[in-house]
Amino acid sequence: MKRIPVTKEEIPTLAKAARLDLAEDRTQVIAETMDGIYQILDSLDGVVLGETAPAFAYRAKWEGR
Repeated sequence: MKRIPVTKEEIPTLAKAARLDLAEDRTQVIAETMDGIYQILDSLDGVVLGETAPAFAYRAKWEGR
């Protein structure tokens, strides 16, 4: 599924939904930052993961404690 880019006009609505106070001059920077993050996330879609079964147990052991 293709991700829809976020525009700077949508940022104030998203900030209100997250209950964040946001200065109006920050909307462009945040939109650009979100676009960069989404590009990184989209690049992960191309990574082929194997069929490794999940571990059902994990024993954490730290040396020297």
